[in-house]
Amino acid sequence: MDGKQVTLKSFIKTIRHFFPSFWGWVKSIPDPRNCQKITYPLESLIITGLLLFILRLGSRRQIKFELSSDILIQNLEKVFPYQAEKIPHGDTLNYLLSGVDPENISNLRTLMIRRLLRAKCFAPYRLLDRHYLIAIDGTGHVSFSKKHCDQCLQKKLKNGEIIYYHPVLEAKLILPFGMALSLDTEFMENTNPLASKQDSELKAGYRLLARIKSKFPQLKICLGLDSLFANQQIMEIAENYHWKYIINFKAGSIPTVAQEFNALLPLEPQNRLTFSQKDVRQDYQWVTEIDHEGHLVNVLSCHEIKEKQEPKDFVWLTNLNLTSKNCFIIANEGGRKRWKIENEGFNTQKNGGFNLEHAYSTNVFAVKNFYLLLQIAHILIQLMEYGILGKKRIKKLYGSAKNVAHRLMEELKFTLLDDLTLKWLDKRIRIYFDTS
Repeated sequence: MDGKQVTLKSFIKTIRHFFPSFWGWVKSIPDPRNCQKITYPLESLIITGLLLFILRLGSRRQIKFELSSDILIQNLEKVFPYQAEKIPHGDTLNYLLSGVDPENISNLRTLMIRRLLRAKCFAPYRLLDRHYLIAIDGTGHVSFSKKHCDQCLQKKLKNGEIIYYHPVLEAKLILPFGMALSLDTEFMENTNPLASKQDSELKAGYRLLARIKSKFPQLKICLGLDSLFANQQIMEIAENYHWKYIINFKAGSIPTVAQEFNALLPLEPQNRLTFSQKDVRQDYQWVTEIDHEGHLVNVLSCHEIKEKQEPKDFVWLTNLNLTSKNCFIIANEGGRKRWKIENEGFNTQKNGGFNLEHAYSTNVFAVKNFYLLLQIAHILIQLMEYGILGKKRIKKLYGSAKNVAHRLMEELKFTLLDDLTLKWLDKRIRIYFDTS
């Protein structure tokens, strides 16, 4: 691939390579609008919604100012099912997303993930060559100073002010070389305004896990969970679903397990391992088959010492078998990779130009649909950045991943795709992930 329109070609090729049926899936989304009064087809608006996040525009208002280009329209018509003489207004996009059931946008993401899994794109990167690591974590999404809807959660601040907010619980497929792909989302909300308690991360977690099982019934999963989920019900769910789990463990989560772990450690000196590399030393200890309300759990601890840093201690609960041959992998490729949902996932989406916490709409359906389009856009971007572009190439050509979006927008707006480029886009190629 030559230096001409590298970013645009990479983006188009990423969609065609990984998701050859993508636009067919988009067209199958039911359109809630009156078909006799439609100016912009649904797929044209979905393309616009994806570009809002792929190009990191930051708000609906920027669609009008940044995407009003005749060349951009012509490029979209050449490679996507785009049928419009001009780019739609952000309000037109909002109107559509206010009527589309979020389940339909969520299903588009599910089809994408299923395609990646069936193509075995990530099979070489499974934990212990068997399990896909799925990290679960919550984050704030949008918030308001006044009650936004009946589903709002509310919180009283120290100064007495009440904020109304919509958090989400996210499940992401974590890959060891850096990717964090959105697998599913549970929106935390008060479905019953008369209920005495608000929705919570734990209750949302139970709903989310049940839906993941229904969508991916055969997937071999290892859950990466926060200490909030260290309880008997999660253990039972994992056993019933034939899943594995690695849970951050604090002594206060399950005091009886912590006490037994500390009591048994001196009695099992064979369950110890020291790993040293350059300026890092890790001391592992573990105890297996501790009973907790009828469930046998294993506890793994790691004491890490790095030069010029304070020592760190990590402890995990797991139902994975622990041995001297796998404890290092379980800790470093499992337990400690959970942070990627916050760093590679939420942090990038909040501070990397996606503007996750911005209220792209006030409509209940549209708020969810904008969030889901953001997740789909981020999947496409990661596949491009770790795939056909590669992290090393990005650093050399663009300086940073954030600059990729700026270059893509320039190529879309100012350079028309020629016949030679279109022929190249039709060719089959192999894409390897940059795991460096």
